[in-house]
Amino acid sequence: MFGRKARTATEAKREQVEAFEDEPTTDDDAGDLVEDASDSEDAIVPRADGPFDYEEVALDADDIERITFGPLIITPFEGLGLQLHGNPDTGIVQALLATFEDSGLELALFAAPRSGDLADELRVEIVEEAAQGGGHAQEASGPFGPEVRRVMPVDGPEGEQLFHVSRVWLVEGPRWLLRGTLMGQAAMAEGEDAPSDVFVEFFRNVVVRRDEAPRVPGELIQLAFPEGQEPQG
Repeated sequence: MFGRKARTATEAKREQVEAFEDEPTTDDDAGDLVEDASDSEDAIVPRADGPFDYEEVALDADDIERITFGPLIITPFEGLGLQLHGNPDTGIVQALLATFEDSGLELALFAAPRSGDLADELRVEIVEEAAQGGGHAQEASGPFGPEVRRVMPVDGPEGEQLFHVSRVWLVEGPRWLLRGTLMGQAAMAEGEDAPSDVFVEFFRNVVVRRDEAPRVPGELIQLAFPEGQEPQG
């Protein structure tokens, strides 16, 4: 890929932007997710192979197609769907949802302190908020260091109790924090050739270009439509 440590990305053609709706799972499946969460003895350096800061890579060192969403630069792959999520009242673009088959990965970018301790605080908050919402979550070892595996109750179409399963990755760079929330089948299945593998590679290849504007740690950094594709009206 680009000129430093990045893994080789799949050459891609951009697909039409489409919506994604992750399917809740049953009680038994949801229980397995958290019960199987365990910390690995091997230390993982969260950004050893990406995501990268813009100053760490040379994007002009190859001819791979990329898409820029303001401060986020992503490398698409065949079959990928992309959808921007925003606040209709403010017009602020808050997150980017990448979808593939029956899974999705939501990306959101936040300001972080130079000390680099925001991720630890947010993981604790996610676990506490899950408990307050009637669900459960716990930290486990993931591909980018500690991750949070979360199960939240939702009502099914006929009033039955279902569960929404997700995995949350939090990776810090120079004054930024990138959050990835994995949903759908990829959040549940693990092992060799798991559906999460394609999203792990996608997340590794994200490049962050944070501006120099002063921001409060934890403040959302707005994304943007690709140049020439801004909504009309």
